[in-house]
Amino acid sequence: MRIRNRLLLVGLLLVIVSMGVVWAVVRPRDPIFHGKPETLWIEQLAYNDTEQVKQWREFGPDGVGVLVRALEGASRPADRFYRSAVRRMSQVLPGGVLGLLPAPREDATRITRMKVVDLLSSLRKDVHAAVPAMAQALKDEDDSVQALAITFFTSTEDEDALLNQLPALQKRKLLPEFIRALGSVSHWGLRNNAALALKYFPDEPEVVLSALTNALNDPMPQVRIVAAGSLHRVAPDAAAADRVVSVVIGILRNSDDQIAHRAAELLGKIGKASALTVPALIESVQGTNRLVASAAASALGSFPDQAEKIVPVLLHAYQNTNGVVSRRMSGRALKKLAPEAAVSLGL
Repeated sequence: MRIRNRLLLVGLLLVIVSMGVVWAVVRPRDPIFHGKPETLWIEQLAYNDTEQVKQWREFGPDGVGVLVRALEGASRPADRFYRSAVRRMSQVLPGGVLGLLPAPREDATRITRMKVVDLLSSLRKDVHAAVPAMAQALKDEDDSVQALAITFFTSTEDEDALLNQLPALQKRKLLPEFIRALGSVSHWGLRNNAALALKYFPDEPEVVLSALTNALNDPMPQVRIVAAGSLHRVAPDAAAADRVVSVVIGILRNSDDQIAHRAAELLGKIGKASALTVPALIESVQGTNRLVASAAASALGSFPDQAEKIVPVLLHAYQNTNGVVSRRMSGRALKKLAPEAAVSLGL
């Protein structure tokens, strides 16, 4: 056992030294880009800076190349490999043996990687050249970098998302990373983004359906609502089941209106076949939160087969000028369900 541990230690050190030598040899110089060294551009990056995003969009493909090189340079594979190896060895080797190893260096480039990935995710133009590097960023050792990397592929959150534009084979290769990210224990934002990404895989229903169904049990309502929405796109019939509708109704009753109003909107899409939906939406219309009540009123316009039950509620909400429901939302729903009544109200 002692000899085996020593051989393992020697082998690990040789690998690390070799990787360091290779990196030192192939490491690129610091080219000048628009009058400044590339490294200086990267050091000056900031988060959520609209002017910065505009500037880098104007740089076009050349700017994307600078960011990709910065991301690759910040990955430091030798350090990352060593940190990972020490973590794995700590599970199988005695503490005395681990004490002989140098302490792993801290992840000093985490912030840089986050800023670069965040900026690339905001460009939305000329970014196809960054796909390989961002696919690698999905495997980053830091959950926050992974979460931002997913946003690169899904940033518009609609049919124009980059993930929806990739060739089928390239897109399919990313699927295991999204499935793995959905199982993250420590970072709900990563799970949230992964659940969103899975809606772009309707051609992989079996794998995606299982993953999203499991995500309906997530402890965070934000993840549950995204999972239900993605499930609706991938497998509409499964999303219409009472079990899924019940999950969304639970979120509708959440005290945070920023998440609850999204549940109301989603129920208008997935809840048409469930007897649970309309009573829950009516309950919200009669509630005290303006944002949620208005979203629920709008959603009720999607249930013409239950107009007899819904129209009196909407009429009361519309005519109650001191009520919490937006008259525009209730009026819009009334136009769909009771056109004659809407005309009499001057809508």
